[in-house]
Amino acid sequence: FFASRRRRVTEASRAARKTTAMASTEVAKVAEDKSSAAAAPVSLGKGAWDCDNNCEIPPDKEAEVFEEIATMDFPYEGIPTIPPRKNMTHLAFFCNGCRYRVEAYPDWTANQVAEALWRGGIERANNPNGNTPGIRSAADIALIYAGQVMDPKKKLEEYNVPPGCKVMIAIERAKLEPGAKPDPDSAYWN
Repeated sequence: FFASRRRRVTEASRAARKTTAMASTEVAKVAEDKSSAAAAPVSLGKGAWDCDNNCEIPPDKEAEVFEEIATMDFPYEGIPTIPPRKNMTHLAFFCNGCRYRVEAYPDWTANQVAEALWRGGIERANNPNGNTPGIRSAADIALIYAGQVMDPKKKLEEYNVPPGCKVMIAIERAKLEPGAKPDPDSAYWN
């Protein structure tokens, strides 16, 4: 019994090591080809953009920039967790599968934040094959927090957005209009 169990555990360990090695190889290939990654269009689950510097956040720095590195500062049953955020001056927005980081404060209006996102390069998220005209100005950006579409004239604090919030959405306003259809490459059609 123990010999067969040991053999199964050893085989499982070998398979896990092989999978990890394959994943590491794929990550290394992506890291080597940064020029093509920068030229590629925004796609789901890929990339982060620093709107303050109008540049890409390298994948290997993303966790550090967005304060997502687990530590033993506040462990849960011996497991490292992500500590409370320290950077209270930057907000993070998801738009078309990319994460955008921008300096903004709760006393800013949603329009001020949309302007900062626009100046920082969020228009790169436009889908040329989409069913909508795309983000052509800051007025075309709708911000969402806690399921609420923000009025451009209202301050973020009126929606109880905490300083340093990392879970907001920026979306093309036309996509929220009644009768708007998802883009042809949207998962909606799958």
